[in-house]
Amino acid sequence: MLLNLIDQLGPIFLLVAAGFALTKIGLIGATAIDGLTKMTFWTLIPATLFLTISANRVSELFNLSIWIAYYGAVTLTAISVFILLRAGKKNNTPEAIVLAFGAIFSNIGMLGIPVVDILFGHDGLLVLATILCIHAISLLTPTILLLEWSRNRTGNPAAILGKTLRAQICNPIIIAIICGIVVAASGITLPPVATTFFGMLKAAMPPIALMLIGAGIYGQKLRGNLGASITGAVAKVCIMPGLVFIIGSLLHLPLRIMAPAIMIAALPPGVNSVLMATTYGTARERTATTMLVATLLSVVVLPVLAIILAFD
Repeated sequence: MLLNLIDQLGPIFLLVAAGFALTKIGLIGATAIDGLTKMTFWTLIPATLFLTISANRVSELFNLSIWIAYYGAVTLTAISVFILLRAGKKNNTPEAIVLAFGAIFSNIGMLGIPVVDILFGHDGLLVLATILCIHAISLLTPTILLLEWSRNRTGNPAAILGKTLRAQICNPIIIAIICGIVVAASGITLPPVATTFFGMLKAAMPPIALMLIGAGIYGQKLRGNLGASITGAVAKVCIMPGLVFIIGSLLHLPLRIMAPAIMIAALPPGVNSVLMATTYGTARERTATTMLVATLLSVVVLPVLAIILAFD
């Protein structure tokens, strides 16, 4: 069992290390990273999700227990981080909101999909798709409303929220999920040429995405209030997966469903957290540092969780 886990986890970290090394020696530059990131976001991730969802029954995607377990943990984590950061008086309300958002927004697309695919296969990706289909809207909506309220801006919060949600609807990942649901609900069988096409894109996704994670780590530095960043990183990578396990156990979720959700909860935050901080000009350095610290921490936590879940 342990050797099998090493065989599964080894390539993940080797690919991340390869991306870091290639960037360090200059073989991958900023232009290449930007192009590969766009290709992954617009083609590889959507193809993976579409192929996964379209091959299953719609009822398997809308699992209320998974949503309660995962987003219950999200809510508790966000509230806890916000209270801790405000209690120290070193972060004002908008800063605490942005940092709390960074402590709950998992990097599901670039990191979650390859990790879950390698460790749990098709069934794990189905759990991931269930979480992902409402991930952005359920996290962005309250965060934006709270930020607008806390800053007392003269702008219209509803207009800002509407613009953000419209952008999410046009998101290729959301479109792929919707198309997958339509195909699954209609009972349409994809022709072999389409299955092969999407399958090849799906196969290309893990190595490219993981190498991009490594490339993105290179050059990052610890900046801002390190205490606030460590608080958010520990909450994201350590506390949140524990809460998913507790809530999932109370709901009697089987381990085969709960395990992928726990791993997703332990993922470091994605770039959306930094984009949120940049958009509002709030806690940008601390949010970027939170993402870096959480990414480094996940190098230890993810393998440990994989071993624990495998032997449970």
